[in-house]
Amino acid sequence: MLLREYWLNRASLFCAIAGILLLAAYSFLEAPKQLNIAEISEKYLDAKVRVKGIVSFSKVTDKIAIFTLEDGAKIKGVFFRPGIEEKIMLRKGNFVEVVGKVKLYRGKLEIVAEKVNLLD
Repeated sequence: MLLREYWLNRASLFCAIAGILLLAAYSFLEAPKQLNIAEISEKYLDAKVRVKGIVSFSKVTDKIAIFTLEDGAKIKGVFFRPGIEEKIMLRKGNFVEVVGKVKLYRGKLEIVAEKVNLLD
């Protein structure tokens, strides 16, 4: 009976460590890639990216926020169903960090934003 408990404890410990390692690997692979806007190309289609820039154009409604982000280069961004915080952050002139997926829309690259952070 003691030998059985010993192996059960070992198996439980092994499973716990394996689970933690798998979660760490998943979070590493899912982490957005930090890029400059000029670096974004079709090679990053459907990839999650993180870009920083100044909002140079912004049109916000209850259902969608359309904006242009600049850091020397420009890219269009969209944020579906923005909350009050996102509406405030995506005002023209704000310096923001956008996390989202690179998509192709009407032949042009854009970022479909999932998260927006206001930077100083």
